[in-house]
Amino acid sequence: MNEIATAPSDADDWSKMLSESWNHSDDEMYFLGYWGLYNYALNDTLKEKYKKSIIDHWEAERPEKDGAWNIMTAITGTSTFDLDEAIWYLQQHPLDLITWDIKNSHRKDIEFISPNFREQTIKEVLPPDERRIQRHNGNMFKLDKIGSDGAEEYSAGDIWLLPYWMGRYIGVISEPQ
Repeated sequence: MNEIATAPSDADDWSKMLSESWNHSDDEMYFLGYWGLYNYALNDTLKEKYKKSIIDHWEAERPEKDGAWNIMTAITGTSTFDLDEAIWYLQQHPLDLITWDIKNSHRKDIEFISPNFREQTIKEVLPPDERRIQRHNGNMFKLDKIGSDGAEEYSAGDIWLLPYWMGRYIGVISEPQ
């Protein structure tokens, strides 16, 4: 995953278009597919290769602190996934899933970074309750969402329910104490 970047200047137009930026929808499709790929690997050699690939992909997504990516990485049995970040995501995620206008680009308490292929705009991702409502396939570093103030509502809660119940199912999150 560290080698992913924009296509070189001498590449064909299709390659350039496909590599203009990071596509989070692809990340979502990969992570959702890892469950079957890893758990039903045909042998231990493949399972170990899948584990390395899943962890490699998670390392690229790690700055987003997404609950789903962290919990889905835990299916491999690795101890290096960010359980604390997954819990943080679940605790900070708003219950109101309406797309209110939000503007964070003016804030003085965030540290901006240089433009990059991942379209990560700031050093640390904002907590879920301080950024726009979005599914896991969105860029968690987009700071503003203007123009649909209250006009849309996201899902029936699967943004939160997927990482929570997967975490409960694989045993990395306990029932409420």
